Amino acid sequence: MKNQIRVFFFKSLHRISSASIISISLVPSLSMADSIMFQSNLERTGVYNDLGPEESPELAWKFDAASPIISTPLVYEGTVYFANFSGDIYAVDEQDGSVIWEKDLEGEPSFQITLSEDSLLVGLRFSDEGDNSYLISLDRMTGNENWRFETDYQTGLGTPAIYNETVFLTSVQDYLFSLDLMTGEELWRYPIHGRQGEIVISNDTLYSQDSSQTLHAISSELGQEKWRLTSPPTKRSAFGTPSANSCCIFTIINNDTSGSLTKINKNSGELEAEFKIEFPSLSSISLADEVAFFGDEGEGHADAHGYMNAMDIESGELLWRFETEGFVRGAASIAGDTVYFGSHDHYMYAVDRHTGEMRWRYETNAGIASTPAIVDGRLYFGSIDGHLYVLE
Repeated sequence: MKNQIRVFFFKSLHRISSASIISISLVPSLSMADSIMFQSNLERTGVYNDLGPEESPELAWKFDAASPIISTPLVYEGTVYFANFSGDIYAVDEQDGSVIWEKDLEGEPSFQITLSEDSLLVGLRFSDEGDNSYLISLDRMTGNENWRFETDYQTGLGTPAIYNETVFLTSVQDYLFSLDLMTGEELWRYPIHGRQGEIVISNDTLYSQDSSQTLHAISSELGQEKWRLTSPPTKRSAFGTPSANSCCIFTIINNDTSGSLTKINKNSGELEAEFKIEFPSLSSISLADEVAFFGDEGEGHADAHGYMNAMDIESGELLWRFETEGFVRGAASIAGDTVYFGSHDHYMYAVDRHTGEMRWRYETNAGIASTPAIVDGRLYFGSIDGHLYVLE
């Protein structure tokens, strides 16, 4: 039956307690109610210092961007920033969605965008001409270009991360770059096998999982390798983003038919645990307390039902699993006792973080791969139908 939802319960639900809030101080004047990056913080936990709509929400407004919106919308000082798949960058009013400025990058942008106090950063993965890519810094108030960084060879550029007045970003092919935030000048580059997901930053260390599923730990200041963990060869590649807590970094390693949630010591790079997951996953990991949340591909065929999973990171016990009628590829956003995520079955879901029971769902006109942002009681997300949705 279409849109029938089943929730699978597992024992030891008492292990999921209240959300742990992990905050990263990037720029002192940024408000706790703002959302300036994918997954809320540099450790990519997906935990927000706010509450979203917990009961059946209403549509505050929506914006027609005329092209799929994959990125997480960013919200800062009354303005919402987002990109569509065609390369249009928008700044719109938080209250009603009216346009403040827009800019056409003339190519496919990075999957996510990033804000500093003064600038909006976005990478260009592929240009309309096919022979140009760059990272561009835009004045967040006007959309005017501050600077752009172009490589000395042809490659797409991914999502930037900002830390200690420095920009870090990966190329689609073979490097992780470090740039000066103010000028865009290259500081160093580190060789990797290309990257699709985002960089995790914790305790002055960059963590990046490349397309071969090798996890790298790199000094943020000097670009020197601290350790790397290599995965067995497989036809599948890494797509999602790892997540870090105080001791470990967690990532998903896919094999040809399933995969594992992998727990690695942040300091030594030693493998601490591998927990088998039933289906391959292209989702990023979210962390709250001792629980990892991640989506999956289900059986992988076009009509497969994908799941949002909650797994104990100490025991590997699957605490609950929530079934949708499409792939779940976006990450979970966590606010209070609620987990928010989208599915390719066209719905945005809100489920109880402790039990996996559905609180509500909201239908759009196409699949949802955008990970939502949660600011001042509102939920911001994009859909493949080309609209930005704001629920309250």
